[in-house]
Amino acid sequence: MNLAASSPSDWIHSGLVDEITSNLLKELLSRSAERVRARNTALWISSGEFLEPILGSGPHADHFVGKFRQPLDHGIISYVFASGQPVCENAIAANPQHSPLLDQRLGIKTDAMIAVPLVVDGEMTGVITCVHTRLADSSEAPSGFDAADLEEFEFAAACLGRLFEASLRNAG
Repeated sequence: MNLAASSPSDWIHSGLVDEITSNLLKELLSRSAERVRARNTALWISSGEFLEPILGSGPHADHFVGKFRQPLDHGIISYVFASGQPVCENAIAANPQHSPLLDQRLGIKTDAMIAVPLVVDGEMTGVITCVHTRLADSSEAPSGFDAADLEEFEFAAACLGRLFEASLRNAG
């Protein structure tokens, strides 16, 4: 299966992301999020001109997973996908690459983000993210990430890639 040419729904319909695989992916992201003291994660997969979240964890996941598409020419996650370079950003509001599209839709403010490329069988396939958010009108102090947190999500992305590679071998 050519991952870049297939859509996230193709991944699910082909069995590449079945219930068991989905639960393993969610568990891995949730455990990494817990280790870095964050509640919000997502796995974004390339689909043509967009990145689409195929799963996530945290209080906002049900409001955007399968319901939102991030244009590949906007935002930090699109930069990570295009460059293949991870990002750990603790001043999202000050970063001109930040796309407010999802924040506006959810009524939140993203304070900090880790975004790490997902490579499967040598192909850039998507991005995993971990974010600190708060309500848009909140006055609470923002939270941030550090280098160890970025390393945790780089490890998670490597594990996710290997899980997908194993699923591909079993599906082929």
